[in-house]
Amino acid sequence: MAGGERLAWINDGGPAGDDGPTGFLWLGGFMSDMAGTKAEMLAGLARRAGRSLVRFDYSGHGRSTGAFTDGTIGKWLDETETVFRQVAQGRRIIIGSSMGGWLALLLWRRLRGTAEGERIRGMMLLAPAADFTERLMHARFSDAMKRQLEETGEVLLPSDYG
Repeated sequence: MAGGERLAWINDGGPAGDDGPTGFLWLGGFMSDMAGTKAEMLAGLARRAGRSLVRFDYSGHGRSTGAFTDGTIGKWLDETETVFRQVAQGRRIIIGSSMGGWLALLLWRRLRGTAEGERIRGMMLLAPAADFTERLMHARFSDAMKRQLEETGEVLLPSDYG
């Protein structure tokens, strides 16, 4: 990756490629990883159906390298595109949860009208959090937090995830 990070990924299930059945690409949510409950359940379904399911950890998540605090939606979108192009071969249905739903929509918008975009055969979006950084976070920041974000580029928020 551009920042020197290494992305961890798994291809569960059947063969991938243009000749195999349509596979899946799992895009997890903010601060989630590819070993989460939904991802593991989908991996089991893919194995039983003999279909490929590619899942990966964004940089700063799970088994991928990089600092979480260096992550941005744009960076995670670039990583998603890289995995789609280089790992998730053949036709795909993209399954995105929360932030992953937003990234699925952004990926489709970026690739539509291209040969790569034609490989996206459908999407299943679970509680897609489109623009959650603006609507769910920034809108709730105090004036002091907004000033801090403007001045330093970051605001640390309490989290159950550490």
